[in-house]
Amino acid sequence: MGQVTSVFDPDPGTQGKPHNYTVPRFPSLYAPSIASTIQQRGYFLHNAEAIWRFTFYWTLILFLGTFLACAALASANIILSRAVFAPGHEKDKGGDEVEMRPVSSGGGLFARAASAASSVVRRRQRTRRRPPLYLVLIIPLLMGAIAAFVALVSGTVVGFALAAVYSSGGFSMSTWVPFMWALIQVVVLIISSYSSLTRIL
Repeated sequence: MGQVTSVFDPDPGTQGKPHNYTVPRFPSLYAPSIASTIQQRGYFLHNAEAIWRFTFYWTLILFLGTFLACAALASANIILSRAVFAPGHEKDKGGDEVEMRPVSSGGGLFARAASAASSVVRRRQRTRRRPPLYLVLIIPLLMGAIAAFVALVSGTVVGFALAAVYSSGGFSMSTWVPFMWALIQVVVLIISSYSSLTRIL
C-alpha cells in the first residue's frame, strides 16, 4: 500500500508536482487562456503553506482596501461636518431673529416671545457641536486593525480549506484561485452588512 501523507506535511513528496518545482512569488498573476490552461502554462501552487499564504495575502489586501475606503468616507464626513458647524459658517445664524413689537403697553408678550426665541437659539447651539478632530485619525487605524484581524481569521480558514481540498486530490492550484476566493470573501462581507439581505439569503 502507498504511504499516506498529510496535506500539511512540509515535505509531502513529489506527487503531482512538476520536476524542479519552485513556489512562485506573490502575486504571480498571469493572463489565463484556454491554451495555457490545457498545456498547464502559468503559475501554480502545490504546497499547503503557499496556498494559505497567497489566500491570506489577497484577503488582507482586499479587506484593508474595503475597510479603509469606508474609513476614508467616514473621515471625510467628519471633516465636512466640522466645516459646516464651524463658527461663522452656520447657515441658520441670524435666521431666527424676527422683529417683535409689543402688542400691549406692558410689553409682556414681547418679553415672553423674546425669551422663547433665545431658548430655541441656545438649544440649537447645544445640538450643533462639531465632532472632534481626533476621530479622523482614530477611525482609519481602528478599521485597519479590524480588517487585519478579520482577514487573518477568514483567510486562514479559507486558505487551509483550499489547501486540504486541492492537495488531497493531487490538483495544482492556479495563482488566480486565492485571489478569487479573497474577492468572494469581500463580496460576502459587503452583502452581510445589509440586514435585509441576510434574512433573504
